Amino acid sequence: MPRFVIGLVCVAAAALVAALPAVGKEGVKATLTTSVPLDARPGTHLRVAWTLASVGERGRRHAFSANGVFVRLLSASGARAETGFAPSGDYTSGEYTATVVVPNGGIGDVRIGLRGFTSGATGTHNADVLFPIVNDPMPGATLTHSSHRSTRSIVAAIVTSALGLLAIALLWRRASGRLVTS
Repeated sequence: MPRFVIGLVCVAAAALVAALPAVGKEGVKATLTTSVPLDARPGTHLRVAWTLASVGERGRRHAFSANGVFVRLLSASGARAETGFAPSGDYTSGEYTATVVVPNGGIGDVRIGLRGFTSGATGTHNADVLFPIVNDPMPGATLTHSSHRSTRSIVAAIVTSALGLLAIALLWRRASGRLVTS
């Protein structure tokens, strides 16, 4: 039984470690450092630059560094969106640049994000993280961090998983005890 409990603790610890990268993206915001010509013709190649950063507890700016960061232009007509990725590199300054093609139908919205994936019983799917744009050039609803789980949701998922595993362990122990004494 002690080995089983140690295994449960290891699973819970692994879940916590897996959740930490998502927590690290909390509060990150994008700031465009180039203008995006909203009237650009479809097919035009645009060079878009931006920074990614969060503000810490003491009001200090913390650059966000990652690979797989992109700018995505949504189509105003509902045609396929176009995505341009910043090249792989060292982004310790939080400054990114990518080239993206204006989609058919023109620009309907601008998104800045981080490429992500999720795997489960139904396979592997895109799970990109989108960052709010401080100086968003598009009117309309402000993008929030709804594209990824909040810290509270992650902690709740970990606690729920740990409680579920504990319940399974107790049931297993009770069943094992019955088998031995019967």
